[in-house]
Amino acid sequence: MTFSNAPRARLAVASLLVLAAAAAACTPPSQQDMQTAQALTELGESYNDLRLTQQELQDQVDSLKAVVVRQDSVIRTLANLAGVKLPQ
Repeated sequence: MTFSNAPRARLAVASLLVLAAAAAACTPPSQQDMQTAQALTELGESYNDLRLTQQELQDQVDSLKAVVVRQDSVIRTLANLAGVKLPQ
């Protein structure tokens, strides 16, 4: 190879590498790739289910807190009307 052919040789090698990379990127997914994708999808769905369950539980806790506060208020009102002292 002479000095003037060096850039052409580099260009040819680079072109072959790009072509090989493009060909490798176009191959169909393997069975392992498909199983990994399926597992990730199922993991995402499970995570969303857990989030929804956690939100439902939080709503129930908030509802129960409201009930306890209301009952506490009623008990304090009744105790005040009856003249009974309640501990703080």
